[in-house]
Amino acid sequence: MNYFELFEIPLQFEVDTIKIKPKFLELSRKYHPDFHSHESETNQEELIEICATVNKGWQVFQEPLATLNYVLQLSGKITEQDNPVLSADFLMEMMELNELLTESNSTHFSILQEKLHQYKKDLYEGVKDLLVKSPAETAETEFERIKEYYYKSKYLDRIQKRIESGLS
Repeated sequence: MNYFELFEIPLQFEVDTIKIKPKFLELSRKYHPDFHSHESETNQEELIEICATVNKGWQVFQEPLATLNYVLQLSGKITEQDNPVLSADFLMEMMELNELLTESNSTHFSILQEKLHQYKKDLYEGVKDLLVKSPAETAETEFERIKEYYYKSKYLDRIQKRIESGLS
């Protein structure tokens, strides 16, 4: 059973966590071992596994990129071993951002964050219409665009984390 089936929602690229929070709470109560202390040890172990799956699913749905990764894996479009090929233009822009990051002081961090925010916004604008579609209705060329969005966003998130660590 995948996380979408567990939470009784259709397979989708973006999940509204506000809408599924009641289901998360229901599943947490239903399967939490503390509420089933009278059960046999075997049943307790099963409940622990289900509860852990509920929590993992909730964590995946909390992070849009993790959700996207999960859907792409479920759809057989990516694997953990994939080595994505990103455009040379994008990689050059990211190299420039990384160079700025290594040379930057706190004043430059805000400029970098603005640039990063704009990159993310522009990337999302390019696929937002695709992300509202059902994966079952998504054409192969559209999946390719979504995968590119995912890999680029992942790259941008790594740079964002470096910026945040430089600010702290």
